[in-house]
Amino acid sequence: MLPVDTHVHRVAGRLGLIAPGTGAEKAHRELARLVPPSRVLEFHIQLIRHGRSTCRARRPNCHHCPLLELCPTGGKQRGTILRSNR
Repeated sequence: MLPVDTHVHRVAGRLGLIAPGTGAEKAHRELARLVPPSRVLEFHIQLIRHGRSTCRARRPNCHHCPLLELCPTGGKQRGTILRSNR
């Protein structure tokens, strides 16, 4: 069972693992297909950790994100913290 809380849902959406507007039930099914059963707990914990520390709902810290180059929405979120070119 792969729980989909607010952090998992937000990070998965921003990474393009689930389509925009996907509800929690459908997100659960789609993510469960992507993650091997032996990795579900690790995946869940890491997405929560990433969602709390870096890919926050408000002011995501894209500058410090290790997934920035893989993220289709990286740096495009409203309130994103990016490095200044000054």
